[in-house]
Amino acid sequence: MIILGLNINHADTSACIIVNGKIEAAIEEERFTRIKHFAGFPYNSIEFCLKHTNKKLSDVDYITLNFSPYSNFKQKMLYSIKNILSISTLKKIYNFKNKLFNQNQLNKFLKLHDFKGKIINVEHHKSHIASSYYNSKFNKSAGLTIDGFGDFCSTQSFLCNNNKIQNLKKVHFPHSLGILYQTITQFLGFKNYGDEYKVMGLAPYGDPVFMDDFNKLIKYDKNKLFELNLNFFSHHTNPNFSYNFFDGKPIFPNLYSSKITDLLGDERKPNSDLNKRHFDIACSLQKTFEKILILILNDLYSETKVENLCLAGGCALNSKFNGIIKKNTSFKNIFIQPNAGDAGGSLGSATYYLKNNYKNELSIESNCYLGSSFTNEYIEKNLIEINKKNKNYSYRKLKDVDLYAEVANRISEGQIAGWFRGRCEWGPRALGNRSILADPRNPNMKEILNKKIKFRENFRPFAPSILFEEKEKFFELNYHSPFMLNVVNVKIDVKEKIPAVVHVDNTCRVQTVKKDENPHFYNLISQFYSKTDVPILLNTSFNENEPIVQNPDEAYQCFIRTKMDFLVLENWIISR
Repeated sequence: MIILGLNINHADTSACIIVNGKIEAAIEEERFTRIKHFAGFPYNSIEFCLKHTNKKLSDVDYITLNFSPYSNFKQKMLYSIKNILSISTLKKIYNFKNKLFNQNQLNKFLKLHDFKGKIINVEHHKSHIASSYYNSKFNKSAGLTIDGFGDFCSTQSFLCNNNKIQNLKKVHFPHSLGILYQTITQFLGFKNYGDEYKVMGLAPYGDPVFMDDFNKLIKYDKNKLFELNLNFFSHHTNPNFSYNFFDGKPIFPNLYSSKITDLLGDERKPNSDLNKRHFDIACSLQKTFEKILILILNDLYSETKVENLCLAGGCALNSKFNGIIKKNTSFKNIFIQPNAGDAGGSLGSATYYLKNNYKNELSIESNCYLGSSFTNEYIEKNLIEINKKNKNYSYRKLKDVDLYAEVANRISEGQIAGWFRGRCEWGPRALGNRSILADPRNPNMKEILNKKIKFRENFRPFAPSILFEEKEKFFELNYHSPFMLNVVNVKIDVKEKIPAVVHVDNTCRVQTVKKDENPHFYNLISQFYSKTDVPILLNTSFNENEPIVQNPDEAYQCFIRTKMDFLVLENWIISR
């Protein structure tokens, strides 16, 4: 049995494929189009999944989609009637134009490729929780999904048990924690879709002095979970509101009303200087977000009495919040889908249908290395062609043991490496296969990387990747964190050893690396450990204001555009 899961109705379009119960491949369309958060039909992702498994679309039994047009229908109608909205406003709120376009694209694609199977629609938030629960290995778990909106819902709690998912509570449009965070992100001058992570990184520079003001924006309610004060927002009534996709790039108008400026002061203009007020607003937003979600999770635990927790939805990528869950709730074990946002919905809809209609055990060799890979032979052919055009770079091939030793040594001497090995990661984090690597001991490395490699805001922090066995020597961390989704405290006595990866609030967003999950990356860190007595490498995504590189040519082009010192493509080293 073959299931092809798709996300086509939201940004971060993607595809995944499951063959006889095994997740064989999954990838986001942005990796091919080179447009961040690409919103459009995932032609390339589908082609990759089929090619990887040597299948044709006519071989596919089911195509699953992470939306259901009939879900929450009653709530949609009641909201529309109550608010006496025009047809044009309704169409924009429900995103009819883009949904219809993508549905037409799908129909044309299926007809062209002789698809004979069935199309299955899975409710958006059920897709989200399925992407986490069915990959968690938990038999029984509480579940929570949090995002902007999907199928007229923004937040939903679940009880997951014996492969069944039971709905508990929902928050419907127009109330949304995701919208709150996105609104303030816009207000702070970060206008691009997906910029919320910048505000999360900015928050530790401020103090929560605007908490009283944020209490006017959102209120916790045990029965309703939370409600926005809609006077401060425009997404629910603005006749010009719509998520539009311009050449694949998601764009949208401001989400806030003029009352926001009355409350918080003037908005920050994009690319203007940041000041203390901006830091404090970011901090207050993050603290409010955390406060509301901790209340929801404690309520969920009281309702379910289950110590396992699964999270998904775009808001589950807030690693600062993820890092405080165990300290502030009774949950003992937490699993977060590494591709928690809408891209992960392709995997979620596919796994939901599989587990609810067949007895197949879901098999996944790793939880995140599901994308493309390239052989040394393929890379050599590319390098030969490159060398014909540009002879300023030398390249050579090394055995694994020699490669680890040389790369570790060069990094320990202050050099910056582009590291491209194995299958690319599923999700927004670089986890050791498409990474830029540097020495965490260098106090100047953060500034160097932000200015000369990443070309981004100077306040942005960098993350450490550490050998799993050594994690508690450096961090307040007693569990595996393979997907870089948890921010934890650095132990005071060691923080001076790794200044390049310690944020201003003495925290790190940590990836723990096990040998059986990523032997190449593990062995490289081990070599660095043996040379420096530090079992950590600074790890940031292999890109420069673009999606993470997908193929060797993109890696090479990023290398020559930036100030990286050398590039590793599988067993090949390219030097300036």
